[in-house]
Amino acid sequence: MQRKPFNHSVLFSALLMAFSQTIQAQQSEQLSPVTVTSSTIEDRFESNSDVPASITFISGEMVEEKHAQNIIEVLRSIPGVTADLAGEGDGIKIKIRGIDNQRYMGEKPGVAIVIDGVPVFERTGKVNIDLDNIQSIRVVKGGASYLYGEDALAGAVIITTKRGVAHSGVTLEADVGSYGYTRTLLKAGMAEEDFAGHVQVTDRHNDGYYALSQRDAEAVSGAFEYYIDDSSELTFGFEDAERFRDRDGSVRGVTAAEENPTGEGEGRGYTRMFNVDLQRLNLTYSNDFSDTGNFSAVVYQYEDITDFWSSPIKVDLDGNFVGDDQVDRYANLNFYEQQQRGAKFEMRDSFGDFAVMGGVELKKNTYDSQTVAKETYSSRGRIVAEGTVTSDSYLEETTKAVYAEAKMAVTPETTVTANYRFDNIQLDDYDRLDDTSRDDSFNMHSWRIGADHNLSEVTSLYGSISTGFRTPSLSEMETNSALEPETNLNYEIGLRSQTRLFGWKTMLNSSLFYINRKDFITSSIGQYVNGNAETDEVFDIYDNIGHTTSKGFELAMHTEKKHNVSFDFAYTFLINKFESYDNFFLALGNPYARTQVDSEAELVDPLNQVFFKHYDNSGNYVPRSPMHSANFRTHWYPTSKLTITTEIDYRGESYADEINQEKLPARTLINVGLVYKTKAQVSGGRASDLTLFFKVDNIMDDQFYSIARAHADGNYDGVYNAEDLSINVDPGRVFMAGFKVKF
Repeated sequence: MQRKPFNHSVLFSALLMAFSQTIQAQQSEQLSPVTVTSSTIEDRFESNSDVPASITFISGEMVEEKHAQNIIEVLRSIPGVTADLAGEGDGIKIKIRGIDNQRYMGEKPGVAIVIDGVPVFERTGKVNIDLDNIQSIRVVKGGASYLYGEDALAGAVIITTKRGVAHSGVTLEADVGSYGYTRTLLKAGMAEEDFAGHVQVTDRHNDGYYALSQRDAEAVSGAFEYYIDDSSELTFGFEDAERFRDRDGSVRGVTAAEENPTGEGEGRGYTRMFNVDLQRLNLTYSNDFSDTGNFSAVVYQYEDITDFWSSPIKVDLDGNFVGDDQVDRYANLNFYEQQQRGAKFEMRDSFGDFAVMGGVELKKNTYDSQTVAKETYSSRGRIVAEGTVTSDSYLEETTKAVYAEAKMAVTPETTVTANYRFDNIQLDDYDRLDDTSRDDSFNMHSWRIGADHNLSEVTSLYGSISTGFRTPSLSEMETNSALEPETNLNYEIGLRSQTRLFGWKTMLNSSLFYINRKDFITSSIGQYVNGNAETDEVFDIYDNIGHTTSKGFELAMHTEKKHNVSFDFAYTFLINKFESYDNFFLALGNPYARTQVDSEAELVDPLNQVFFKHYDNSGNYVPRSPMHSANFRTHWYPTSKLTITTEIDYRGESYADEINQEKLPARTLINVGLVYKTKAQVSGGRASDLTLFFKVDNIMDDQFYSIARAHADGNYDGVYNAEDLSINVDPGRVFMAGFKVKF
């Protein structure tokens, strides 16, 4: 059956419905005052009223109560949020509504990660977020470049770190868990009339379920606030962290996943041995210059120094296959230093039924990277000697941006919001090996227009159209100077409501969305495909090869406590497809072999031969994008001190590859947690706040795949099948227990 094209007018018609009831409104009616809550510097607003987009707020208390080892355990209760969860630890690539689910290596995730106003990107493509230093999380879905600029294709995750008088006193926390997991935290703070500040030290360690999967993280962080007067304050925040993580725990093929899920002796993964040093410094000034007006400014520096191994050697210099039991056989040592420096200035004010915000952003990011041969290896028929510098480059990215938001109450029930941002992005790259330099610049326009209409005192209809973008890198443009930026057009219409469901007061948020992502960039011969696959008709260059569409429905439900029970529910229906992806060449055999054959029939020695099989992936589903996913949590309060939470997390079946041959099976995860809060005589004569917790994840001990990925004949046997998947098997049942005491 031929698939009908998506009718864009549906969303426009729904938006017009919200306005149709207001045309007849009397001009004499008093319009409600409005306030601009958007900001790229601060996130002080928990209310989502009048916001024409799907936004979720998570408090720091909710994060702490989750006792998570990675942020996806917190975010999976939000519909539409997915992630590449490879291995353990907190390095994770966050994705929204299927955008960039086909990419799983070191690319940008398509979601802006903003920490205290700083858009943070790590070279490895995954963001290491300190879960112990979170004051709040706000997730904005839909194209968000109108506020956050580059790479906010599908939205933004805005994190505010701990600060304020709530962190005064001394807090001690300690956890233990399965596979050698330990965590300790010591925090000390004070609050005076004109000053509040705290410093905390954290340490996390995990031996890991998988072979060679040790994780360590040590961090010192804090914030100091000086209240200049009743309307203005100055805040200094800092974080210094050292992290180590080894392999992500993947194994090759379904047989290894069944017989050796920990990868003992036969699993390396593309990268290993990450040493990461992170430093964040930011100084924020805020001044409420009137009852409705605010001026904010922030200056910041974020530094990321990382080294790691990459590219496991598959064939030695004599042409023999190198097994994954030779765990240290890697081709590359990678060294990377990134610095992000910048300043932002914002002013907002309200004038009755009209409000406006304006901002300026100036930032300069530098990327200094070098790759050295870890040992002597063969690549495309040439020998690369140990110690050879194979890449050495320096990149500067300078951004000058202005942005604005205007909000107007056009009737007592209807508020219209408009956003605009202009980015001037200058790229300068110097290749030290070739002694060459490149530069280019982009002028990008981003916008949003939306409305929120109150159907009643407890129900509102909202909708918006917004854009997102990502500019090509200079290394991509080196192969194709005609590259265009990737762009998104996001449509959304939703309903927020408060109702009673079987007697429980319930907050509901449902939305329909459609995302049209054009001109996405990858190699013209297919993503992660070796350059040997190029033909006389298809050259190995980066190109705007096509586009994807992502459409679906989301529902979030939260109830208040009744009969000592409350519920949370999140559901996502997603159809995520390649609309255009004409050329993809899947390597059968050794993709680096000197002998390239013209048909599968000629592939008689796959270890030393290769055949590149052509596919047209247009119409295929984007990998790792399940059509159905759901999260259901119940909270039972048998006493005033005890909370018992049960979580059921379902992820539907999806494809593991772009050719849609191999699948990532569906799975259901059941978790149970207990939290007990009381007062106790811990030290001295004053009672302290004491929290004890115990939780069990995957209580049924199911052995399912956390993630499965593939793009080629990974074991060089000449056949592409389930034995070529790179698979992370879930560790099964794990437990954690700990305490928190605040003196």
